[in-house]
Amino acid sequence: MKQSDRLLFLKYAAPCATTLVQRKKLSEKEFEEMILSLKKGIVPKGVPEKIFKVAFAMCSAMALRDGKKIDEKIIREYFWFGHDAVVDERFELMRDFDPVQCKTYPGVVAKISGKSAMVKTSFGEKEYFSVFAPQIKKGDFVVVHRGFVVEKVGKKTAEKIAKKTRKFYT
Repeated sequence: MKQSDRLLFLKYAAPCATTLVQRKKLSEKEFEEMILSLKKGIVPKGVPEKIFKVAFAMCSAMALRDGKKIDEKIIREYFWFGHDAVVDERFELMRDFDPVQCKTYPGVVAKISGKSAMVKTSFGEKEYFSVFAPQIKKGDFVVVHRGFVVEKVGKKTAEKIAKKTRKFYT
């Protein structure tokens, strides 16, 4: 996987690490170091993707299906259109996390304030950390995941995600 793809995967997956901290599979310090590295645009040391076993396995299977390596297209396809079903399945097994918060949602930035952004999603307006996407501005379309703005997307992309996932933000 290219470094840029690894960063994208980790930006989408890292918010779920709070559940791994809760389960004592990852320390709070390791989580904080991961977020700090990603904020700087650096892949943390080692192979942190493998911490996220389910997401990594799903992306690997999708890449294998397509006869290629995990890339940004596979990562986005999984987190935008496949992740929610996996979250629901895992919740049925584990029941130790909030399945609604763990899903990805398209939204529009309503306000920027320091390292956070008020984003309007299908749940209304909520504050999200914007450290993974510091360039966003009011009116930008974004994808959010468990308290973080993961990345800026175009309006058509946000509409496509909303239509396929039935998560409307307007």
